[in-house]
Amino acid sequence: MLPSLHTVLKQAEQPFNIIEEFAVLDVRQKILLCDHLFIEGYHSFERTVKLLWTRTSERDVKKLEAFLRLLKKTAH
Repeated sequence: MLPSLHTVLKQAEQPFNIIEEFAVLDVRQKILLCDHLFIEGYHSFERTVKLLWTRTSERDVKKLEAFLRLLKKTAH
């Protein structure tokens, strides 16, 4: 079912939140991002983030990186 016009307009008004966007990715996409950050390196991670979310700023990339590093640190 397609979202209503009201829903689409309301979503457009919301500020972009990289952590919320990451949360709605499927597991394979999350694993891909983590692999790129922790195995391939930052530049690969940054390019992947910008491919997934075209309106991502450098600040958003750094925020997601910090979030993923914190998750990794607290998971072990």
